[in-house]
Amino acid sequence: MDTNLGYVLIIDDNKDICELLAHLLERAGYQTQQGYNGTMALNLLSQREPDLLLLDSVIPEPNGMAVLAKARVLYPQLPVIMITGTAGVLGAVCAIKAGAWDYLPKPFDNNRVLELVNRAVQTHARKDNKKSKSNSDISARIFKLMGSSPETKHVIKDIKRVAHTDFSVIIQGETGTGKEMIARNIHLSSQRASGEFFPIDCGAISDSLIENELFGHEKGAFTGADHASIGKFEATNGGTLFLDEIVNMSLSAQSKLLRVLQERVVYRIGGIKPIPVNVRILAASNESLMDAVINGTFREDLYYRLNEYTIHIQPLRKRTDDILFLADGFMKDVCVELCIELLAFSDEAKEILLSYLWPGNVRELRAVIRRLALISQEEVTVKDLDFLTAGNLLSAGNLDSGLIITTEKPPLPKKTPQGCSECEMAPDYKGLSLKEINRINNDIIIQKVLKESGNNKAETARRLNVDYKLLCSNLKKLNISEDKS
Repeated sequence: MDTNLGYVLIIDDNKDICELLAHLLERAGYQTQQGYNGTMALNLLSQREPDLLLLDSVIPEPNGMAVLAKARVLYPQLPVIMITGTAGVLGAVCAIKAGAWDYLPKPFDNNRVLELVNRAVQTHARKDNKKSKSNSDISARIFKLMGSSPETKHVIKDIKRVAHTDFSVIIQGETGTGKEMIARNIHLSSQRASGEFFPIDCGAISDSLIENELFGHEKGAFTGADHASIGKFEATNGGTLFLDEIVNMSLSAQSKLLRVLQERVVYRIGGIKPIPVNVRILAASNESLMDAVINGTFREDLYYRLNEYTIHIQPLRKRTDDILFLADGFMKDVCVELCIELLAFSDEAKEILLSYLWPGNVRELRAVIRRLALISQEEVTVKDLDFLTAGNLLSAGNLDSGLIITTEKPPLPKKTPQGCSECEMAPDYKGLSLKEINRINNDIIIQKVLKESGNNKAETARRLNVDYKLLCSNLKKLNISEDKS
């Protein structure tokens, strides 16, 4: 029997159903993997593209429709068969409108399951055979995910240049700009596309665990190590390892990572046997790695080893041509997920979306659009966006860019007696644009709170409710000295 018909990912919160489907498909010659909630589904999808996704419409968060939307973004050609209960026909209709290939009602008919799966996988295979790996395909995929602004087109050029190579790549960009998405598309456009893609958030793993995560351990290597475990390097052999926020990795782990990159072998913790690995490294950081080298928190030799190519992703506030494109896409996804009519944006609402600075970048935009889908009626209006403009005079992103969001020019300061400090600080707004006025006001607020806190940056950041690093960056631009406290 042919045992390589394809890879099917099965997602259902009922483990018995997963086992039943896996047994049926594996007997027919398919390879399967199982997940039981939305988080597991997205994790498994990020690692490898299946030939077919069998997805229950009702699973723990994120729900089946949200997973479907994400799968469609990751793999536009992927066939998805929704699993529904007897009362889930309406949901199945919504799913098909959202791009599902078909639906499978419970209880299952084994013959019907195999028929659907076979047809779906064969259809996917034909599309894959026709699908060109040319640069135009890369462009189309990134345009769909990010937009077609000049800044995005520049990123596409970078991906085209480096994807087919085995170069290590550093991806620089603020939090929420899509660094992992860029890394995944480099992988998908490379000769390693059939291998694994493993993302690791170096900032979310403690120093004591990061080496175990990367290199694995032998049985008895430490207390509680009752069995050997492979690390991500071994698990990703032949694929791509994405090290997100690599600047947070300890110097000790950096040293061992450098050794692996140079020697192409890993040693498990507690082991003495060298294990050959063939892994491409993509690294990302929201800080300048060169600054980290200068500050002594990142190894210079590792930086030069990783920096075979660098891709810079501009923040969303500098990609205004992409904002409405992304907003429309997110709105379509969430409306399908909620099974509601598509909501449009009023002209005034579009102006607000374009003028807001998006400190959380694309991640924040997506969250805002999802909220708007819940609170808006028929059309997104200015009133629906009150929560976006109110109370955001000093968000982290606004601080970083030196801007404050306002809806009108502030009044000129009242005249005060000659020599008054307030008068001396009061700016002349005449002839200035709204953005220039906002930047001046922002700087004044920062300096005022800094003075009130005794020039203590940490206290200033707490009072302003902003990120400490972004505050320091803004103070550096203002040529304000370090803490005197």
